Amino acid sequence: MDYSGRFSYLFRKYTQVRVACFLAVAAIAISIVVIIGFKNKPVPEIEAIVPPVGSPGDVIVIKGKNFGDVRDMSYVEFAGAKLTASSYISWQDDTIKLVLPSNIQDGLVVVGVNNQRSKPALFANEVDIPVPVTQSFQTTKPVISSLSSSKLGVGSLLTIYGNNFGSSRGGSKVCFTCDYDKAVSGAAYINNRLLTSNIICACDFDDDYEYWNNNEIRVRVPDGAYTGVVFVDTGREKSDTVEFTVTDSAGTKSYNAKKIYLVQYSADISDVVTTDVSTITLRCPVPVTSASQPTLEFTEINPAPVLQNYQNCIIHQITKNRNNSPKSVFRQTFAVSVCEINTDVKLSGIGAYKNMNQTLYEKYTKADDVVVSDSEKIMTLAAEITGKETNAYKKAQLIYNYMLDNYSVLDKVRKNDADPLDMLKKSTGDAYDYAVIFASLARAAGIPALIDSGILIGQDLTTQAHWWNEIYLYGFGWLPLDAALGDGLEYKAWNENMTLDAAEYYFGNMDSHHIVFSRGYNDIKPFAQDNKTVKYPKSFALQSIWEEASSNTAKYSSYWSVPSIKGVY
Repeated sequence: MDYSGRFSYLFRKYTQVRVACFLAVAAIAISIVVIIGFKNKPVPEIEAIVPPVGSPGDVIVIKGKNFGDVRDMSYVEFAGAKLTASSYISWQDDTIKLVLPSNIQDGLVVVGVNNQRSKPALFANEVDIPVPVTQSFQTTKPVISSLSSSKLGVGSLLTIYGNNFGSSRGGSKVCFTCDYDKAVSGAAYINNRLLTSNIICACDFDDDYEYWNNNEIRVRVPDGAYTGVVFVDTGREKSDTVEFTVTDSAGTKSYNAKKIYLVQYSADISDVVTTDVSTITLRCPVPVTSASQPTLEFTEINPAPVLQNYQNCIIHQITKNRNNSPKSVFRQTFAVSVCEINTDVKLSGIGAYKNMNQTLYEKYTKADDVVVSDSEKIMTLAAEITGKETNAYKKAQLIYNYMLDNYSVLDKVRKNDADPLDMLKKSTGDAYDYAVIFASLARAAGIPALIDSGILIGQDLTTQAHWWNEIYLYGFGWLPLDAALGDGLEYKAWNENMTLDAAEYYFGNMDSHHIVFSRGYNDIKPFAQDNKTVKYPKSFALQSIWEEASSNTAKYSSYWSVPSIKGVY
């Protein structure tokens, strides 16, 4: 049958057929136009968030394109939550102005227009960022008129009276003299320049700052402070120095044999498979600064990060589409100074914890995601070891000696999912287990304790992930110890360490071959609640998130190198 002829006959004879054909062609044409129009619909694109860091109530400007001239049903989303209508000030095709609501969270920012979503950008809540907040312009020099006391021990509360300190601290700090490499105690002649070139500042990590206004500052004498001077530094100007004595009734601590290491590590992301545009965020740990690790310089970060030092991490972020792309490599290099710590503790001078900073005490005597001080086994064992001893130093020493006498250290690190509590029944453990169990026993005994994580550097500059401890003694400060090395952990020791009695040395002293990447557990929150996170429990930093991928990321591969030493000076 000739269907084409039959259709031609019907088309000519019947009007209904001609109308139906016209409507079908029109429908097809409209569908094609709609599909093409949808595919060619401009996708909103975020070019910049100004500023990228803010706090509730701040005005934020999102710059980009294809936002549309009116908001209508379009929206801005922070960390997975859409802003309410009251947050928007203005909406233009290339600029959105808005006020940050009170519940603003760190996270990814997305602009949604006509069912199209922009690639995400990163926003950070400045309340959580451990960097100085810009102060209002100040031209008046701070002046110290008096001190509540000119002689105090480490951890004691000092009140500074005066003028022009600023209504809030912001990036200001209170500085004390520190005796690096015995520059002060060994000097034939002491002048003000010597005292102010060897300084240490009160520390946020220890919650040293308790109160700050324009006329009064209340601050704890920081760990590592030495007799010399105290002064206020607002970032623009410094006050004149005032003589200040740090009492040594609890003992002395010195920082010697400083070394500067050039440290480098990288992280690779490859084989990314996505269901849509996805974002992968890397949180690359940064060496901490402290009295014994006083300086950190970023010598190279490649590619440029989203944030250079946020929650003690470099933030790298990449966006991938459905097609696999070449491997992404992120490399960071630091110059880190590290001092040997030598201590001489006077038992009679160790103060009662009830007199110290209670915020610091409570923070480091409770259990967390790593320290299991609330375990019944740990609490029972801690009580058995310490007995009726009340001196914190002696209790810590009893725990340290018990571990060396009853456990054997493994040179090879156990699997990530191995339980440190296994050590109690197996009587063996790796350096991670030693650090976790010591900190747990110490906290269970009422002693503030930290797990330090980082790298141990051998004589040949080889490195390995390593973990050790610090305990806090009121009136003295932080006391370092390394139970794994004290118990004979094998590594390529430096010449100056070969003649040491390791068990004795590593309770209260620490060589300059440990680089600290985290003190305690760094509990990081994800940028969005539905993101997938990755954690590496036994790595060179203790943190809850190393990698974070948006929900559209189906899978990917990653590799982190152990930090290596490119030079030592």
